[in-house]
Amino acid sequence: MWITDVRHLAAAHEPQEPAAAHRAELVRAIVEAATSRRVAGAWCSAVRCIARVGRKACSERLQVGQLETARVEWSCTACGESGVITGFEGTDLDLSSYVPTNKKLRLWGFDEEERAVLLAGTTHIRPLRAVVARASPAVGMEGILILQATVDELDEIYTLVEHLTDATRSRRRIELLDGLRASLCTSMDGF
Repeated sequence: MWITDVRHLAAAHEPQEPAAAHRAELVRAIVEAATSRRVAGAWCSAVRCIARVGRKACSERLQVGQLETARVEWSCTACGESGVITGFEGTDLDLSSYVPTNKKLRLWGFDEEERAVLLAGTTHIRPLRAVVARASPAVGMEGILILQATVDELDEIYTLVEHLTDATRSRRRIELLDGLRASLCTSMDGF
């Protein structure tokens, strides 16, 4: 079992050995996911396990939850790794103030590659990072992540995607971002 106090992690911008940086990034992703939704109990997040099983990374999705106010718990049902994380309240990792209270939420789906682009684009935009962090695997739809968001949140993500499109010259990335815009329009319109 991993027991982690976020206050003892090196800052993301500080140089550190690759293994420690990878573990710190996992802890950050777990806290962001667990604090991005208000759910009673644990739920399956989009965060992947980094534990080693033999010579390979486990890579299964992690169950996360904030069962107590100042404590995040996580586990991997595939390899058995688990942990408890504390010390995150009031830090940049704590996304609990961005949990939507509006009951009129829309579903939006995207894949892992699109999620990576959105996470990179929201590094310093906490309200939008919270939207992306609350994604979970769609049941019965391999490779698709689903989240619930308000129309306003989806509109802000749409604006971010437009800015990302304007900032790139890669044809492949433009196609990916155009796909995100189309799926966002569909979700916002309620189809």
